[in-house]
Amino acid sequence: MSTDPDRSIETLIRLAGERELPSDEATARARDAAEASWRRMLASKPARPGSRIPLALAAALALVALGWYAWMQRDAAPPVVVARVAAVDGGARIRRGRANQIARLQDEVTSGAILQTADGRAAATIADALSLRLDNNTRLRFDGRDRVTLLEGALYVDSGGLGLGPPLTINTPAGEVRHIGTQFQVRVSGDITSIRVREGRVALRRGDAIARTVTAGDALEVRGTDERWQHGLASFGPGWEWSAALAPTLAIEDRPLAEFLAWMAREHGWQLHFSNESLQKRAQEIHLHGSLEGLDAAAMLERVALVTGVPLALDEGVLWVGASR
Repeated sequence: MSTDPDRSIETLIRLAGERELPSDEATARARDAAEASWRRMLASKPARPGSRIPLALAAALALVALGWYAWMQRDAAPPVVVARVAAVDGGARIRRGRANQIARLQDEVTSGAILQTADGRAAATIADALSLRLDNNTRLRFDGRDRVTLLEGALYVDSGGLGLGPPLTINTPAGEVRHIGTQFQVRVSGDITSIRVREGRVALRRGDAIARTVTAGDALEVRGTDERWQHGLASFGPGWEWSAALAPTLAIEDRPLAEFLAWMAREHGWQLHFSNESLQKRAQEIHLHGSLEGLDAAAMLERVALVTGVPLALDEGVLWVGASR
């Protein structure tokens, strides 16, 4: 199918965003250079008949250029902090204009900045509630406190539950993705945008203003005007597991076993099944101690089972507590 060229150009402009303005230091250098050049021009030759008008005109043009630049910047708001780096696995960078720095834990991400990964992965938080996790080879631009642009790669979003995280709009080549209390991921590869929902639902608003609603277990792939849907997909597996590695580790000290199990099930998309009601009640009374820092999912389950004496087994996306199936 053919694509409307005007709409394609509009999409490219929107994804490109605003160009970076020169720094104050660069502006000062340009102003000083213009003034020095003007003064050299005035002093280079004695004034001759008829030369005053061109010199005056050159000076006026220089002042007009500086005035125009100042006017263009009058409404340019300084960058504001919109997110913070929450996890880095294997390396990531923060780029803003020509500035390019290594991303570290708790680094501030300002409006207009791009968080990017290559062989590594990274995560950022917005308002200490919304978790944004970047897979390998991903570039995510933070346009504001409630808007980002996925330029390339895969982004996993966890709002923490309905009404907990702030609203977020994700710009993609296919349109705007808006979430409603959910866990989902968006992937951009060239002109293909893929959306897959684990929990809750998201809305994709395209250029035709008709929203597509993608719900839990659904996946939508968009390329130009073509759409490909899938339904009844699993909420766990390799396609999701990369994001769990970027989840903030739960501080288990003096937390109930039930809370740990619920957290594990949600992060990995598992179902939680207790062997009996008595054990489910006891899981609220058993409190954990120590730390699980640096352990993968399998090691966490093994350690907690060993410490509490409660058998834990994972089978086809179901976390069995007590006797397994």
